[in-house]
Amino acid sequence: MKTSKKDTQAPLLDLVEVCADGTSLGKSTLANRICHLYRETGRPVTRVRIESSRRREHDSEVADREIFVPLEDFTTAATRTGGLVGVLSPMFEAILQIPRSGSAVVVDWPGGTAGHRLEVLAATAFDQTINSLNVRALSMVLTTCSSEHMGQAERHLKSLEQIAPRLPRALALSGRAGPFDWPAGSEQAEALTRLKTAAGDIPTLRIPLVTGRALQVCADAGLDVASALLMNFDELAVRLGVHVFQASACVSEIALWWQRTGSELRKVLEVKHAGVPA
Repeated sequence: MKTSKKDTQAPLLDLVEVCADGTSLGKSTLANRICHLYRETGRPVTRVRIESSRRREHDSEVADREIFVPLEDFTTAATRTGGLVGVLSPMFEAILQIPRSGSAVVVDWPGGTAGHRLEVLAATAFDQTINSLNVRALSMVLTTCSSEHMGQAERHLKSLEQIAPRLPRALALSGRAGPFDWPAGSEQAEALTRLKTAAGDIPTLRIPLVTGRALQVCADAGLDVASALLMNFDELAVRLGVHVFQASACVSEIALWWQRTGSELRKVLEVKHAGVPA
């Protein structure tokens, strides 16, 4: 697999936010895949990662440029110039540079910060501001099949519609915890129905399940999916701490995920498909 090869597909949006109220939903993995999708088209991409400093290691190298915003700064926002907006100045600066640099921006919002994010959108009139900059954006709300996660996604979509009505939205159904398939009348089936009602006509993409915990095994080893796919089996086996047969199976599983997820992302990120307000 080569991620550096340029293709002739339709251009992609300028700004993508990936958000979820819960944690361990596969949000960062999806943000990484989005970055690689841009690089496959030959477009530079900046990844904004908002995360605890305790979890910061080296740059992931999934993007041409990486901006790190410590999550701990959110707790001291009230004492900082500009409050939360000031804390997120590096992110806003990257967005302001889009029209000049041509670089796309992918924002990986941390779990549990939905309230902060909505506060920032309201304070900055975010949807109107990015439209005035001619920045084509998409806010992607991620959920698993958990009733709790679907309820969180439902509430977040409703809040986004109220606070930033001109910001295009998409719903990502992650197979990380299993398929979205339950008996009629079950708690999960009813939660999904409510979620779909809240989503209305916005684009929905399905992120497939990876069997064998291949994605989690790579994440635990601090290994990006693309890097895993490019390694030979012997090297990958050593890195993951497994035997070569398990490494081979791991590559097969994540290669299928990579292809299907990329196809799903194109459906919502290509400008020709996106519902970008005029």
